[in-house]
Amino acid sequence: MIIKLGENMLFVVNAVFKKNRKITLRAYPYSFMISRITGGIFTIIFQLLIYYCVFKKAMDVNFEDYVGSSDYISYIVLGQALNVLSFATLMNVGRCLISEIREGTIDNFILSPASRIGYFVGAYVEQLGRSAIEFTIIMLVGIICGMRLPSVIIGRCAVVLIIASLAFFSLAMLVSSIMIYTRDTYLVQNTIYIFMELVCGVLFPSEYMPRIMQYVSCIFPLTPALKLFRSCILLGDSISSNWYLVVNILILSLCYGTIGYFIYIGIEKKLIEEVLA
Repeated sequence: MIIKLGENMLFVVNAVFKKNRKITLRAYPYSFMISRITGGIFTIIFQLLIYYCVFKKAMDVNFEDYVGSSDYISYIVLGQALNVLSFATLMNVGRCLISEIREGTIDNFILSPASRIGYFVGAYVEQLGRSAIEFTIIMLVGIICGMRLPSVIIGRCAVVLIIASLAFFSLAMLVSSIMIYTRDTYLVQNTIYIFMELVCGVLFPSEYMPRIMQYVSCIFPLTPALKLFRSCILLGDSISSNWYLVVNILILSLCYGTIGYFIYIGIEKKLIEEVLA
């Protein structure tokens, strides 16, 4: 039984991967990537202009205490790179089922015994390459703008990105269910994305916000993922020394993935009723 479920899941992952890859290559191969990369680059440039032209490279005395470093440029670039990775995952995986509904191809899927988790995993795996390209471009632009990476270890960076990406995937499952329920993409995804960018410490340490907003930021996996990423890359700390952040990310991932899956299962029953009505 377990072997059959595994084979079913792998078959669905492979099928979704091939389908989404063909759609991406033939329908909109570059538009979404370019928009996210452009947005990330302009955010970095805007923050640097403020840093150099408005504040004259003067930082608040508490910044180094909150971050552990006074390197604001590296702080911004690392935050924006991971933020772009999170949005790419949320957008690519979160929109997959609502796109099926709009294109009229959802009926065959919901009436089949195909693995639902396999569908989400297939969409996640297919977009990994594009998300990695977007992340890499933002990092390269950051290096050009003056980011210093004195302690970068490729293996450590890869592990952190894998952990963070899996967390974003779990959140994307919940976002996908919300999109299906509301039948809306832009309002849902943009609201969540902008709110995360505001409260999770992408552009400034969350410690500057009111206490209640700091608590709110802790419910998003982007917050501990950013702290882990900056700690390991900017400060040179090991992943094991930040084990509590890893545990935090894994717990949030499990919660979001479980909640998102069961919400979708509940919504799917209504979708089946609509198909058979």
